[in-house]
Amino acid sequence: MADDKDEAAADVPADPDLGDAELDDVELTESEKVAVAAAQARPTRKAAKAVESSRSGKGRATKKRSQGDEPEKKKRTTPAQFVREAIAELKKVVWPTWPQLQQYFVVVLVFVLIMITYVFFLDLGLGAAILKMFG
Repeated sequence: MADDKDEAAADVPADPDLGDAELDDVELTESEKVAVAAAQARPTRKAAKAVESSRSGKGRATKKRSQGDEPEKKKRTTPAQFVREAIAELKKVVWPTWPQLQQYFVVVLVFVLIMITYVFFLDLGLGAAILKMFG
């Protein structure tokens, strides 16, 4: 049992908060071991050289919009082209079958009737409450 604790403590890397002290001197719970492993898996900041080199940039100024390459202006779509494209898109649609359409219709109809009933009784109750308060 003692050997297991020693092996587990040896597997966990040293905690930076403990300084140069080794973990062999400290017994950690399972949750503390997980915390130490997670702390050491965190990304570290870039070295100072890497930050300085990234700040040096590309060595030239970025072009202004007026100096940059102007993109081609898109041509307007003619009405005939619009109709052709609309028909092409409608051909891609998966249309419901007749039984599916009937089923969807019934589902929507039942839902709408339930909502109409709910709003009707809500209106009736609130109207009666307002008349009782002010009337």
